[in-house]
Amino acid sequence: MGQFGYLLPALIFFGVFFLTGKDFLKATAAIMIAVTLQVLYLKLRQGKVEKKLFLTWIALIIFGSATLLFRDPAFLQWKVSIINWIFASILIGNQLLKRPPIIKSFMNAASPEGLPKIPDKAWMDITYLWAFAFFAIGMVNLYFTLYTSVTTWVNFKLFGVLAMMFIFAFLNAIYLNKYVIKRQENQVK
Repeated sequence: MGQFGYLLPALIFFGVFFLTGKDFLKATAAIMIAVTLQVLYLKLRQGKVEKKLFLTWIALIIFGSATLLFRDPAFLQWKVSIINWIFASILIGNQLLKRPPIIKSFMNAASPEGLPKIPDKAWMDITYLWAFAFFAIGMVNLYFTLYTSVTTWVNFKLFGVLAMMFIFAFLNAIYLNKYVIKRQENQVK
């Protein structure tokens, strides 16, 4: 699923929230329906659903249902922190178990033409960078959940989280680029 596929449910949530006069419950129901349709579409079309999307969907159903049942946005707001902390824990746990870096597997899957030869230490560093990114996003989300209005949180969820992800992706690209440049220089010699 492309990046737009990951962004679409957030855009639906954002749109419904503001088009309904900031009705968090309708926006919650809308995002639950959108992600459920994504999961069903991928399952029917490809026969499988990516683990990240599936985990996010399960959490969304649990926390979204609690939000709707108790009519309290805090449940859905906390989901963002919990999911990001789970992703950070998986990345760190994978490293502690001395398994191949998950980030390398994700990048290989995203790059059909193959990746340049990058040392394992660089993949470990990138894994720790993304673990830190997920942890930081979870912490900043927690701040917005506890200390700001729901409207401010919704804006952070769309724009703030997206901006943080772009910043970490940019740092990732800068870091990995030095290995690509070194390899190109070695091939020229």
